[in-house]
Amino acid sequence: MDKRLRGFLIYAFILLLVIGIIVVLFMYVHDFFSIDLYNRIISVFIAVFITVMVLLTAATAVIFIAFRTRKVHPVMIFPVRLGMKLVIPFALFVAGALKKDKDMIRSLFIDINNLFVEAGDIRKEPDKIMLLLPHCLQNSECSRKITGDAANCINCGRCTIGAVREMAKEKGVKLRVVTGGTAARKAIADEKPEIVLSVACERDLAIGISDVSNIPVIGVLNKRPNGPCVNTTVDIGVLRDKLDSMIRSPEEEAEYGGCSEAAGR
Repeated sequence: MDKRLRGFLIYAFILLLVIGIIVVLFMYVHDFFSIDLYNRIISVFIAVFITVMVLLTAATAVIFIAFRTRKVHPVMIFPVRLGMKLVIPFALFVAGALKKDKDMIRSLFIDINNLFVEAGDIRKEPDKIMLLLPHCLQNSECSRKITGDAANCINCGRCTIGAVREMAKEKGVKLRVVTGGTAARKAIADEKPEIVLSVACERDLAIGISDVSNIPVIGVLNKRPNGPCVNTTVDIGVLRDKLDSMIRSPEEEAEYGGCSEAAGR
C-alpha cells in the first residue's frame, strides 16, 4: 500500500476513534448523570472559560503595552508568550477567513518577538551567532551558486549578498544562504548557533520563528521592490545594528570568561 495512503488511513482511524470515544462518553453522561452533576460540570466549564478570557485579555493588553513602549519587562514574559501562542494565531485565522492582509499580523508577531528576544541576554560570541539569508536576495540573473557556500559570491554589487557577506566576515559570524524553511531549519540544526538573525518575508519569518522555538531568533524583513521571491533586498544598516547589539564585546567576553572560570572552580 502506498505510504501516503497508509498514513492517511491511520490518521482517519485515530480521528474516528476519538470521535467514537467522545460519543460513548456523551451517551454515558446522558444516561447516568444527574441534573446536579450537569450543573457542576457547566460551572467548571464557565470557570475555565472565564480564566481563559482573563488570561487572553491580559496577554492582549501586555502585547499592546510592549509594542507601544518598545520594552518587555520580566513580569510581562508569560503574558507575551501566551499572546504570541494563542492570540496572534487566532488573529491570523480571522484575517484569512475575512480575506484580510495576514502580513500585518505576521509583521506584528515578528516585531513583538524581537522585543521579547532582545529583552533577554542576547550578547554572544560571534561564532555562536548565525545570520540566515534567503536566496531571493541574490540577483536572479547571477549564475554563482551561493546556497551551498556564500563565499562563492564575487561581490559584483548587483545585489546585497556581497555586502552582507563582507559584514558577516568582518563581524566573525556564521552566514548561510538558504532556499526556504526546511533548509533554514537544517542549517540551524547543523551549525547549532545560540542565536539567529534571520532575513525573510513576513510569512517565512513568522513560520520560522514559531518552528525554531528552542533558539532565539531575531527577524529582519526583506524589501521586495520587484514583488515576492525575486531580487529582494535588505537594509544593511539595520542588519549591522542588530549584529552589533548581539555581539559580545571584548570587555564583556573577558568578564564572562572570568565568571565562567570562577564558577568552574
